[in-house]
Formats: sequence, C-alpha cells, structure tokens
Amino acid sequence: MVFQLAPDSALDLTLQGTVGSFRVGTGQVDAKSLEVKYLLTHVGLNFAAATNDKLLSALAPVREIFDSNSLEFDEIMQRDIDDARVSADLVPYLLDDQARDMIKLFPPIVIVVLPIKQNRVQPDAFYPKVTIEVLEPLPNQAHNRLVTRSGSVGSEVFEFEQPFVQDVSYQHDLVRLRLNTSRTRLVIVDGQHRAMALLAIYRNLKDEWSDSRRAPFREYYSSWTKNYIEQFALDEINLPVLICTVPELDAAYAGDFDMKKAARSIFLTLNKTARKVSDSRNKLLDDNDIISVMMRRTLSQIKAKDERSQYSLRMENIELDQEGSRQKIQTPVAISGVPHIYYMTEHMMLDSGTDIRGVKPRSGTFANRRRLDDLLDRLDGRNLLGATGADAIRRDLFTASAARDLGRQFDLKYGTLITGALEKFGPFERHNLAVLKIGQELERNQDRQLKPILLEGQGIGRVFESHRAALRQRINEGYFKVDVPEIRAILARLDATAGRIEDAVKQLRAERATNLLGDISDKRALRDKNGELHSKMVDWCNKLYEDVLTTVAFQVALVCGFVGLVEKAELRIKSDPDPEAVNRDDAYEDYIAQLNAFFTPKTTAQLKKMIRVFSGEPESDNIWSVRVNNQTFRSVVFRAEMQPDQWPKYRYLLLEVWDPAHSVLSAVVREERDLCRSEVFSALHDHYETMFCRENNKSKEDLKDKERAAIFDQSFRAHDALVRNLGGSALDQKVMRAAISTVSAAAATEPDEESAEQVSDEA
Repeated sequence: MVFQLAPDSALDLTLQGTVGSFRVGTGQVDAKSLEVKYLLTHVGLNFAAATNDKLLSALAPVREIFDSNSLEFDEIMQRDIDDARVSADLVPYLLDDQARDMIKLFPPIVIVVLPIKQNRVQPDAFYPKVTIEVLEPLPNQAHNRLVTRSGSVGSEVFEFEQPFVQDVSYQHDLVRLRLNTSRTRLVIVDGQHRAMALLAIYRNLKDEWSDSRRAPFREYYSSWTKNYIEQFALDEINLPVLICTVPELDAAYAGDFDMKKAARSIFLTLNKTARKVSDSRNKLLDDNDIISVMMRRTLSQIKAKDERSQYSLRMENIELDQEGSRQKIQTPVAISGVPHIYYMTEHMMLDSGTDIRGVKPRSGTFANRRRLDDLLDRLDGRNLLGATGADAIRRDLFTASAARDLGRQFDLKYGTLITGALEKFGPFERHNLAVLKIGQELERNQDRQLKPILLEGQGIGRVFESHRAALRQRINEGYFKVDVPEIRAILARLDATAGRIEDAVKQLRAERATNLLGDISDKRALRDKNGELHSKMVDWCNKLYEDVLTTVAFQVALVCGFVGLVEKAELRIKSDPDPEAVNRDDAYEDYIAQLNAFFTPKTTAQLKKMIRVFSGEPESDNIWSVRVNNQTFRSVVFRAEMQPDQWPKYRYLLLEVWDPAHSVLSAVVREERDLCRSEVFSALHDHYETMFCRENNKSKEDLKDKERAAIFDQSFRAHDALVRNLGGSALDQKVMRAAISTVSAAAATEPDEESAEQVSDEA
C-alpha cells in the first residue's frame, strides 16, 4: 500500500469576514475592467484573538515594506505618512480621554494583497496561476466549498474559501481568506494614516520599533507611553479592514494591466473624494495620462542612478510630493520636482510649434489638448504604431504597448535632455554634489534620525516640524495627565533634533555655495575674516537657487528653450537643398557648456556680472554688499511674478548667453534673440514712459522731445547693461528705436503691476 502525503499548505494567516467585489477600469483601448475580490473583516487590539496579533505584525506602510532602492519608480504608489497628524489627531481620536470607554469608528483601511518575487522583496506584476474549484465538505461541515486559490498547494499566495450550497457561493457566513505572508505584502492603498494610528498603539504596547525601517519614526509616537495607553479599553478597538485581491491578474493574463497599476487605480479612485491628494502625487500616479507615463520614465532613469553614475544626480534631488498645488521646491536637498518635469514633458510633446514666440507667455492650455498629433510627429508615432493605431490614440486613451513604444522614443530624443540638464548644468550638479556629501556624512555617522528626514522621504521634514509644534502645544495645554516629565524629555529631544536639522541644512547650503563658486581662482574677496566663504555670499547663492534656478519657469526655459529652437532649425533644414543636419547631442553639450561658463564663474569679474544680472551692483571690495539698480533681469525683462507660463522670459536670458556652432541653428537663435530684444526693449520703454507720465501728470502725447530722449536713454542704458553682463553683443540704438514703433508693448508682456514709487526708487 502506497501512502501519498499531501503537501503542507504555505498559507499562515487565516482571516474571516464577508466577501465582496467591485471593478476597476484599465483605462486602455478595448480593455475590459477587472474584478477586485475582497474580504471585509476587522483588526483590533484584543490579543486573545491570535489573528489580530498576526495581522498587525504583518501590516505595515509601504515605506517599511519595500526598500525604496529595490523598487522601480512606477512602483511608488503613495505619498509619505504625515506622522505628526497621526500622532496629534488620529491616535487621540482612538484614545478619547473625554470618554474613556467610547471607541470611535474609522472607515475601512483598504489593503491590496501584492505578490512579491521569489526570494526578493520586490513587487511582482502578477499572481501565480489562479484556479477556482469546488471541494467537498470538511469534517463537521455540511456544505461544499468554493475555493479561489493563487499558486499550487504547498506554494500558495492566497486562497478564498466560501461555502458553496446548491451551486450558490455564500458571501458572508464562514468566508475565509488565507494568506502566505512570506510571498505577499499587505500594501495599504487607502487609510495608511488610520492604519498607522493603530500600528503606533500596537507597537508601543509590544515594543515593536526595533526594526531599522521602523526606528526612524518611533519618536513621533513615543509620547503615547505604554502606561498611558493601558488606561483605555483596548479590547474594544476594532477597525474595519478591506483586503483586496485581483484574481484575473495571474500568470495567464494577457492584457495591459498588472498589480502595480491595479493598486494605483484603486488608490486614485478612492482618493478622488477623500482628503485631497497633492497635484504632484496625482501626476505621479495617473496611468490615464500619457504625459504622466512619460514623466515617470524620466524619473525612473533618475532613480536608476547610483555611485557608478558619472554625475551626482540622485532620486532625493527630485521632490516627488508637494503641499497642495504649490510648485516651489520645499525640500532642501531637491533641485527639481514633479511639476517641473511634468511641465517640460507636456510642453515638449504637445506644443504646436507656434506656442512660443519672443518673450510672450506661453499660449494655449495644455489641459485641453487630448489629440496627440504633435507628439506622434515628434516621436515618429505613425511608423511605430501604424496608421490605425496612431489615429486611435489620445492623451487619455492608449494601450500599454503604444505607451511603451512611444516612451522609448521619448527617452532617446527628449527624456535625456531633461536628465542631462539636471545633472550637467553646473549649478545643479554642484547642488547635487553637496547633497551627496551630506548624505555620506550621515551614513558614516549612522544617523537614523536626520538621514530619513533629509534624504529618505519627501516632506518628512515638514511632518517633523508639525509633530514638534503639536506636542509642545499639548504639553502647554496640560493634555497629558501622566508621564509628563518623560514627555517633556521627548520634546527636548525633538528640539535638539530640530537644531541638528537646521545645522545640517546650513551646512548643505554652505557646501553648495562653496561648490558653485569653487572655480574662482582668487577667493579673497569672497571670504570673511576667518577665511571662510562669507555668510552673505552663501545667502546670495541660496537666494539665486530659490528664486531662479529651482523655479519651474527657469528649468522649463533651460530644456524646452533649447528643444524649440532646435526643432525650428530642423524644419528649416528640411527645405535646404544641401542640408547639414543638427546633431542634437553635440548641440546640447555645447549649449550646456556655454551656460556653465556664465553660471559657474571662474573669476571674480565673471561673478560680478552674474550678480549684476540677478541682484544689482556689487561693491568693488565687498562683493556680497549689493546695491539695487535698474539693470537686473527682473528690472529689465519682467517685473511681475514669474509664473511657469512666463518661462520665455528666462529663455531670452539664456539666448543672450548661447551662440550655437551650427550655422542654421545659429541663425534661428539670432533671429529669436533679436525678436526678444525688440519686445523687451519696447515693453521696458513703455514702462518708463508710463511711470514718467504718471509721476509728472502728463499724457504721452504731451511729452517733449527732450523728455522722450531721456526716457529712451534710461531704457537703453538699463537693457544694454543687462545684455553686456550676460555676455551678449551690444544693443543697436537704431534697431531699438525702430522696436518702439513696431512692437506692441502691451502684447509683449502682461500688465505691469509695479507702483510709481518702486520704479522711482529703482531708477
């Protein structure tokens, strides 16, 4: 007699609840929606039920489940946790000291059962093969069982078991979901802040913070001591949990979806009516916008950079999540952000070729552009996709294969220009070098507090400050009734950490300024009495980065300004009987090199010109002491707020520096520069003329020849000084006089918002 031993099941966590389903749309052409099969159950702090302890130990936010270095960029699904809000608002929401025995209810925490690759803690795209079968009753049961299982017995990933009576599966009674916690990760796609409140209480009770990925966040919750928590009726805390699987996404699936897209789709669907997700995060996650897909490809290229890369650009230099719709960089280690790269991608792909001319703000509204004719032309889309595929594609309607084919072309022709600017443009590379150095020092010192705050999470610094302020307020209000000395000690530690953060940021900015000015041979004029770079020089460099170099407008001008003029040159060459093609790579290298010659000065004389362009007139001996004048870029070219669509103004600044070697490209640049000069001068002249008439209570028609000449001279001197400091050729007075009569100043710029008093002081 031969005994056949059945393999032991790999399923080690059993949950009971109610089964249900909903569908998520793929957003792809001719694709069907997918069923999401879920178990609705609960998790709580009653540890007499073993499943609570098991589930809470397995449950963790994404930041603790996956090492960010092991994830591809498009596997990043969530914004960071606001630990300050969790500790200040959500934990006390559970532990209500005004009604000790009342437990408040949260909406369900939504979790996706994500398969991981064999022997690797990295998300897998699909489950192992999913089978559905009807099994006989177990002992002491009277009903058959409908079993939906991923993976073969002995190496299962998940298994749904439902009572099956008279060919009908039950949705509630005795439904079980079993999981293999070694082959899956429970990824929170909605409610990670609610989940973190429960996890914080659990970990403080069990002292479960020792893991290296958890430890950096322990301080946020340490004020909730075990003694304090144990005052409450913890057995009554039960939060609903919705655990989702997508059985159709198994090894046999042949469509365009995968588990990462499914998780993102669930997240976005749930958050459309929840607490508003930042504009940056929406752009990151959107699978139904081909611009977002291409942007993520560029970010993936940046994320792949490491110590073997030629330059210092790393993922921490890109700010992924920003508060609300703000576009200014808020993280000290970042040099660019999602709004910057998204705008560049959107413009390069959707610009009609006529949206930019002179210094006028960019025309048109990209949000309304759904057709992809310009994108297809730029990426050779009709050859790649065929006529039928190209005619069917839209910005928000495309197949994964089409996005992949177009994406490869985008990477080669346009994505490399974005990454090239972020790593080769001198001021950016020197910022990134400073960040690398700070990171190496934190790594060497094994600083588990500062490294996450500065380098490992977008916005964690803001969360830390919010937490510190909230804890201080609670102490001042007498919120805590016990363990007050211990909690005050926690606040003191937070204050000390804040001081160290401030010191690290100061060190970073000083290092960045030192790098930016590092090529200047004679640094005596830049140093203080101790031989260090003068603090005011550091402040000037910091202001240059914050107000100019890290803005969306400047970075779009840097990349898209080059692309637009190269494309114009390429169109002109097509009609040339003996064309000399523009080598984009060579032209771009030359372009960046010429800009670097201006933006990373090698002499104090060159630095003074740079200061004159962006700040004013430096003193001869003390370069850091600057007198405001009317010859700066912002005084001459544009005096209002520099919104992203005003980037052609910065493009003009770069055109005064750039002189291409290619003859046709050089002619295109020269023509565009001349047009920009005419528009800038006409607007500047109109500005001074208007201010003069306002101050002297005159109309423009009543101005005398002498007054007109004085206004022209004032305008010319200011504009000519700016051009000379940028290294451009001197202005021609005859050309500028003609510009006044031929260019409409009103069409060249937005209405001027400055007051007469400001202009008078400026002049």
